[in-house]
Order: sequence, then C-alpha cells, then structure tokens
Amino acid sequence: MNASSDQLRTLLRETLGFDEFRPGQERIVRGLLAGRDVLAVLPTGAGKSLVYQLAAQLLPGATVVVSPLLALMKDQVESAEALGVAAATISSAQSAGDQAEALARVERREARLLYVTPERLEKPEFTAALAQLPVSLLVVDEAHCISEWGPTFRPAYLALPTAIERLGRPTLLALTATATPWVRRDLIERLGLRDPDRVVLGFDRPNLFLEVRRVESEAEEATALHQLFVEEDNARPDSPDALPGALEATLQGSGIIYTATTRAAAETARWLREWGIAADYYHGQRKRADRDRVQDAFMEGTLRVIAATNAFGLGVDKPDVRFVIHRDVPPSLDAYYQEAGRAGRDGEPARCTLIYRPGDLGRAAFLGSGGQLSGEDVARARAGLVDRGARTARALAEASGLSRPDVARVLDALADAGIVSARRGRLRLLVPDFDPAAVSLEREERRQAYEHSRLEMMRGYAELPDCRRRYLLEYFGEEYPAARCAYCDNDLAHADDPVLLAPPADGVYAVHARVRHPSWGVGVVQRVAGDAITVLFDAVGYKTLRADIVEEQGLLEPVPT
Repeated sequence: MNASSDQLRTLLRETLGFDEFRPGQERIVRGLLAGRDVLAVLPTGAGKSLVYQLAAQLLPGATVVVSPLLALMKDQVESAEALGVAAATISSAQSAGDQAEALARVERREARLLYVTPERLEKPEFTAALAQLPVSLLVVDEAHCISEWGPTFRPAYLALPTAIERLGRPTLLALTATATPWVRRDLIERLGLRDPDRVVLGFDRPNLFLEVRRVESEAEEATALHQLFVEEDNARPDSPDALPGALEATLQGSGIIYTATTRAAAETARWLREWGIAADYYHGQRKRADRDRVQDAFMEGTLRVIAATNAFGLGVDKPDVRFVIHRDVPPSLDAYYQEAGRAGRDGEPARCTLIYRPGDLGRAAFLGSGGQLSGEDVARARAGLVDRGARTARALAEASGLSRPDVARVLDALADAGIVSARRGRLRLLVPDFDPAAVSLEREERRQAYEHSRLEMMRGYAELPDCRRRYLLEYFGEEYPAARCAYCDNDLAHADDPVLLAPPADGVYAVHARVRHPSWGVGVVQRVAGDAITVLFDAVGYKTLRADIVEEQGLLEPVPT
C-alpha cells in the first residue's frame, strides 16, 4: 500500500506523538508498506520500535514481533501502550485463557501488535491460528540473536523460516543495533529475506568514552574496581591526570557491571556494598521475584549499580545509565558493544570500561563457541532419520541424542547437501542411503573460523595502542574519518603526540574494497592502520595481515564489483 509523506507524518504525530521521523525511519516504513523485506541496523536510541508500530497502523493484517525475552516483551508492550498503540503478548507465563484472549484481541483488531518468543512460533497449532488472522508483517527484534544464539542455545531462532512459511510468508523486518557485515549476510540467509532493503545507519556513539584497564590476575580485578569507584582521584600512571568534563562524575551515577559467571556477579555486588555503594546482582538463575525486584529498583534509581551476567539489559530502557563496566572479556566486539551501548542513551557523557585480563580469553572462547559438529554427530543424525524415522527436529533430537542446537546445525548441513528438505516443520529424507562421512561441514567450519576471528578482534581492541573508537567502528564496517576521536583512553594518553597518519589507502587496500586471498577466498577490507590490513573474509572471518608481506607476495587481488 502507498501513503504520502504528509499522511505518514500526520499518523506519526497523531498516533505516536512525534513531529518528525528520525534518519532511516520513513524509508523503512515505506518499504514495509510496499511489501519489501527490510534489514535495519539502527543505533541504540534511533527509534527501532517506532517503524513497526507505525506500519502496523496501516497494514491490513496483524504485525507479529519476535522478541528474545519475556521481560523484554513486557517492557515492549508497556512502551507501545504508553504511546497509544494497542499491543498484546502471548507467553508461557500466561494461562491458556489469557493466551486465547490475547489472540482474540488481535483477531478483533483491538491490538495491532502481538509479541511472542521464537519458541512460541515453533508450535504448529499456534502458527496455524495466527495464519487465520492473517499476518501482514513479521518483525524479528534483536535479530542478531539469530546468529549469536541460534547455533548454540536458542535453536528456535533457526526454525523461524518454518514459522514464516506457515504464516503465509508475510513481509519481514529484521531489526538490530549491532551487526557486522558477516552477521548481516547471515541474517539475510537464515531468514530468507528477499531482495531486502538494507538500512544501516552509523554505529558511532560519540558520547561514550571508551577505555581498557589491564590486569594480570583475578585478584587485581577487585583492585581495578576499587580504583574506579573509590580511588578515582588517583590517576593511573598511563593515563592523564583527569578525565574530560562530565566524565569525572560518571561513576557517581547509575551503571552496570557485566560478569561472565553468576558467581562473579554476586561477588562484585558484595564488593560494592562493602565500599558503601548501593548494589545488587542479577542473573538467570535467581528467582524471578528477586530478578524483578533488582531490575525495578535499578530502574527507579534506588539501586545504583547492578552486577549482572548477560541475562540483564536486553531491551532495558533506562536512558541515564552513566557507565557500563565489563569485569570479564566478552567473546566478541559485537557482544561488547551491544552491552556497552546500554550506557548514555540520553546522549549525555557515559563511560565504557573493559577490565582486561588476557587469561580470560580462553573462557570467552569457550563461552562463545557453542561447540563444533563432527562426523559422528552427522552419523547419529542419520541413525535418527533412517533407522528411527524421525521427521521433525524435535523428534530427531530425541532419536539421536543430539542437542536441539546441534540438530539445527546438522540439518543445515544436510539441507546444503540436498539430503533433506523441510516444509512446514516436517522433514523429508531425499537421500536415505547417504554416507555421513561424505557430508560437508563447510558451513560449520566457517562459523567456527568466524567465531575464532571475532575473539582475536576482541583481543586486538583490548591491546590496541591507538584510537579505540576508530577500531570499533571499522570492525562494524564503518570507516572513521579521523585518526583520533579524542574521547578514548589511548587518545587522551597521547593527546600531545603528533598524529602519524598512514598514507591514504586507495585501490585494493582501501576500506570496503573487495579482495581475494589465495587461501581464504573473497573478503572486504575493514581496516587499514599503519603496517596492518584487516580483512573480513567470507570463509574464515577476520584476518589481520602485514601490509609489506601482502605487497611483496601479492596476497590480495582486487575483486570487480
């Protein structure tokens, strides 16, 4: 359907209370109304929810929003209704009667938005009921979870294409705040987006001060936190005497400290309380009532600091978070920036600090990898398919003894080889006598190589001697125009040093140039800094090469665009 700019702005003002669109919003809405799939990567605070809230008012059918967490769904419904947009949610926390009433509200068009988890869409009876509405738009919010969680512990994300098919293939919108070029390609492939409009706005959050504090042992982590919260006036030897402007007071505000384990979250909160700071901890293993109590106190401002695992924060809309500290190294810069970006949503100065202990990298690699498939896993899947007749992913998991994530990845490999196909959740075995040893695990090997490369880029950020903002943005495929941002620890430490710029890159070594390596195949230049070139390869992820060796051996050839 078509709508003029005046009509959209009138609806924007009268329905949602905003006078103007933010960058990218009107383009996305127009694409959705025209029935075009959209992949939108919008920075935190750019108004991602508004685009589907507005489109839902004009589309003839329902808008279904896939959300990763029940707590996030609750917040999203409350935020939508605060703007006057009627919304409903269906979840396992509701009674059967409440679920039926929520669906009836959408059917009567009393609610234009319906929020569900990906697991809910795995239920054939539920998608069958939704298909009767019908559904005009399916939104995958926090879409990076497909790549981050789908292959490891949320296989329902990998089953979304089956649900999409059952719903009659509505228009699709994938929304996220952080996605590298590799993740964008992965989302398009896994969701089956058709000629999507790719709307990618800038990743830079110029109000965030970026810094790293290196420690060598776990015991030094408490010391580093004590220095930040209690001894901030005593500057580090390798940093300037004072932080700029309002940054000096950021740690007196509210903030989040992320840890890799539940034990570390509780321990960190205990340290803070001993130092006279109002703090508590949050992780997925605490009772729901305790989690709600901690989150509510933090949102209200009576609790200043939350020490948490990554179970906290997704979708938490608290604009005045003044700092985010990572006590442990995340498995990737994607995860780091997603969590660090929860600071300073109000645009005021905020501080993002990574406490870096090199020994943590091994744990980060383990937590981020999700394991690797083997030929034995394929053989177990074959036994489930052939000997036991499993014809759904759930039945195959039970018959083979494989985890649901492993089953999803094995089925990807078998589908790539033309051995199985899936339609509306049912598996069809096309080659009953296939040899498990002959099944290529190339996609799995690519994923593992990419995960390893992301950890190396995380190490590179932590050990970086120059501008952290430039490194971070170039990782996400955005060229930073300056050699320094003057708003990270490295730039402040070297503020009086001359800026040594590398010769302007052009041709094959220019950022965003497509290149081919004899062993690693095709990739895109992400970063050119001094004597190093970083390329994101389709097959093996990020690789950093010495420029002189590349030149001497002719390792990178230009790929025509």
